Amino acid sequence: MARKNEVIKRILIVVILLTLAFIWGHSMMPGDMSGEESGFVYRVLSPVLKLLLPDAWVTEHLVRKIAHFSEYGALGVELTLYASLYKDLKGRRIVNLICSGLIVAFLDETIQIFSGRGTAIADVWIDLFGFTTGFLIVGLIRRRHKKSPDKKKSNSGLN
Repeated sequence: MARKNEVIKRILIVVILLTLAFIWGHSMMPGDMSGEESGFVYRVLSPVLKLLLPDAWVTEHLVRKIAHFSEYGALGVELTLYASLYKDLKGRRIVNLICSGLIVAFLDETIQIFSGRGTAIADVWIDLFGFTTGFLIVGLIRRRHKKSPDKKKSNSGLN
């Protein structure tokens, strides 16, 4: 069991580092490059989004905000899974975990200053909301898993 947890921890560290590289790498992109990428993603996603939302709401700006929320949601899931391998998440550990998401988001916006792009406090809030959503998803799944009557403790290192 200990060996399995060590493998899971190492995998999660790699995934977390790749996610951070993705997030911060996009923040280092010059504005024109970032705009081209956003335009491409907008063209791909807009038909789907227009099925769910009024056409007027579906903009490249919305797609950028969804990207912020999604990448930080993934990071929230990853860091929460990693932290849960060490101890139950309670009190101060939860605060530290959420603060780590906030620090990553502030660094992300700071990087944009040096790439010649504007920064936005709204993006930090969206990032933190995405991170917290990822954290809550893992927490709810873990809680449901712990309460299930047929749960076997030896099944997972995420107990």
